[in-house]
Amino acid sequence: MSIRGDKIFIVSILLLATLVSGRSTAAAKSEKPWPLPPTPLPMQSLYQALSRARGRQTEAGGWPRTVSISSREFNYQNQSFSQHEETVTLDKPPRRLVPHAVGISEILWAIVPRDRLVLFNQVAADPRFSIIADEVRKTGRLFNSRQTELVIAARPDIVFTVTFSDAAFKQRLRQSGIRVIDFGSPDSFDAVLREISILGRLTGEEGNARALLAVIREKRRELERRMVHPSSPPRLLYYDHGGYVPGQSSNFNSLCRLVGAVNIGAEKGIKAWKQVDNETILKWDPEIILVAAGSGLKQQLNRDPLLLHTRAVREHRILEIPGLYLQVNSQYLLLSANLLAGIIYKGHYR
Repeated sequence: MSIRGDKIFIVSILLLATLVSGRSTAAAKSEKPWPLPPTPLPMQSLYQALSRARGRQTEAGGWPRTVSISSREFNYQNQSFSQHEETVTLDKPPRRLVPHAVGISEILWAIVPRDRLVLFNQVAADPRFSIIADEVRKTGRLFNSRQTELVIAARPDIVFTVTFSDAAFKQRLRQSGIRVIDFGSPDSFDAVLREISILGRLTGEEGNARALLAVIREKRRELERRMVHPSSPPRLLYYDHGGYVPGQSSNFNSLCRLVGAVNIGAEKGIKAWKQVDNETILKWDPEIILVAAGSGLKQQLNRDPLLLHTRAVREHRILEIPGLYLQVNSQYLLLSANLLAGIIYKGHYR
């Protein structure tokens, strides 16, 4: 993908916004099989544990209920955040649910009886973008954002969207009397945990949401116990096309924190995503440069005469990760962290 300045970069983010809080599109285009390295926790069993949570329904208060939703959005032009608050009142448990964003689809897949998920955005059935793609595709209940009438005909009680969901799509649904609830643009693991709790309240599946959060806490502790950290945390730079790197408000920063690494972009004060030149990268001298598998960036950076002087290039530590795992915006961030630990620590586990 050719990126020409901030404007086109922002457009590229919007195109993947149902999935990400800003990540590489080139990685998602690669369908070449990528062998997973040994990881601290078995990937398949961790996936299964995060994919279905069932707990006790003991919530007091019943229906009707009022749920407060707090979200924030990042403005890439002025590098600032805006906070949004919404209060939703529901008379009864919504039975027919449509998630427009992949991250919300993945959360609801784990906490809601699946027959209540009446439609999925077709992107949730695309294995380049969605962890649950194979299972969603089997349902056959798919739509795209141009098929508003299909969504309206499904008579959903709620359609869940995010900031980057198509504005015209959301407007047409609202004009048809369908309730649309927007979750902004979650940009951290903590934001995902809050989203799980809120979705549990909105759907009447508080017990399942609490069960999923308990699984996440348990598996997070297990991941931490299994990792053997070096004496000083590894310093990682995630490099995307056009020289864009993620900072403090990014899921990549959460991944680094989960595995005990330093995200250099956050360390250098970048708020969300920022374009940097190779001279800056040389000055930062990252220990590891992480790029999307199949993007061609590893070869590009290895050939750059300036970057030959960085520690990452000298020590052959430009490492690849499938773009799918960088696009996760759900409980599967823990799955991504597990894979990232496997990549950077190379089998040094307890």
